[in-house]
Amino acid sequence: MKKLFLYCTVLAVGLGTAGAGTQETARPLREGSMVSAVNGKLTRTPGLDTWFFTAKVNITDGRGTIKAGEPIELLPSSTLERMTAGADQKEIYVRLWARVIRYCNRNVLIDKLPSKKFVNRKAPNKQDLDSKFLGDNLFNKNFLFPIYFVPLSNIDETEEQKDRTGDAGNSDDDSIIPAQVLKRLKPKRVVNLAKLDGMLETQGDVVLANRTGFVVIDDTAKMFTIDGLGRNVDDLHFKLLPCETLEATEKSLVDTPIVRQRFRVSGVVTVYKGQRYILLQRATRTYSHGNFAR
Repeated sequence: MKKLFLYCTVLAVGLGTAGAGTQETARPLREGSMVSAVNGKLTRTPGLDTWFFTAKVNITDGRGTIKAGEPIELLPSSTLERMTAGADQKEIYVRLWARVIRYCNRNVLIDKLPSKKFVNRKAPNKQDLDSKFLGDNLFNKNFLFPIYFVPLSNIDETEEQKDRTGDAGNSDDDSIIPAQVLKRLKPKRVVNLAKLDGMLETQGDVVLANRTGFVVIDDTAKMFTIDGLGRNVDDLHFKLLPCETLEATEKSLVDTPIVRQRFRVSGVVTVYKGQRYILLQRATRTYSHGNFAR
């Protein structure tokens, strides 16, 4: 398992174009980096509800770079829903503030490797089969979690933007974040889960802190369900957004697949088209030892 994990890590870095139609880089940006006041356009995959942001300047964290004109997928969020509300055009022009997210899907591919079919018999080409499978399916890439935006009525850049050169993220001007954006960076913490939906509707994204529940991942969905322990929160389910914390959680599930695992999680909860999502910030496996978890 450790050898396979390392192999997937190396291959993920080496892949340059796996997954046609999506942004790939040899070195993804670090998760937590900020995109601040970057002009660009939103485009949607035909026939799908998947949106991408294409910046007019390079986006960098000092190590990796997403080049200007290279689309990067936007994660579902209340901000994305507002940006695209009533959109009938193919392209939407905005100035965007967003958090950079990184995710690699290596852990969910381990049980799907072709070599798994040859556990009890010889297959001289197992390594070749696995390499091709991973080359076709493995990705290690960035997403953007939108926080704030300003619509651009004119597709041309303003004089200020025309004069700006270099990469987004390195300029002192880009680090000046408006007060309303800073407010969204620190969403309110949920105390009463019974009021969660009301808070999401009236206050925007909120923080779910130190809540215990179960993570379920299969071919159809990745979900976190709060363990109500007798409280009136049994129906609270959240779709899990891709991020580094989810990647680590998937590793724990792969290592102990037959045990139903309980996690204590913290993260940002958002809503997109009526569906709750959570962007995990922390997920720690808990052990009840015969007692109820918090």
